[in-house]
Amino acid sequence: MAICSLIVQANPQCLDTVKESLGAMKGVEVHAHNEQGKMVVSIDHPSRTYCSQAMSDMTQIQGVMSTSLVYEYQEDLEPGFASK
Repeated sequence: MAICSLIVQANPQCLDTVKESLGAMKGVEVHAHNEQGKMVVSIDHPSRTYCSQAMSDMTQIQGVMSTSLVYEYQEDLEPGFASK
């Protein structure tokens, strides 16, 4: 299990579109945002690799200016789980 929290900064004119794109990503949730385009986002997924790829994918969304990892937690639920 991997959980990450991020701050995503979007162009304020693109905020609604970016929020929609982030919300469509598997395991991604937008928890809060302000009118300046700053969002508190989490990724919750069994695979740490998926979380890393999702963070990378977020930077490709039109209107996203930056992403900053704030917190990361990983726990192997089963022996060898991370390698599956």
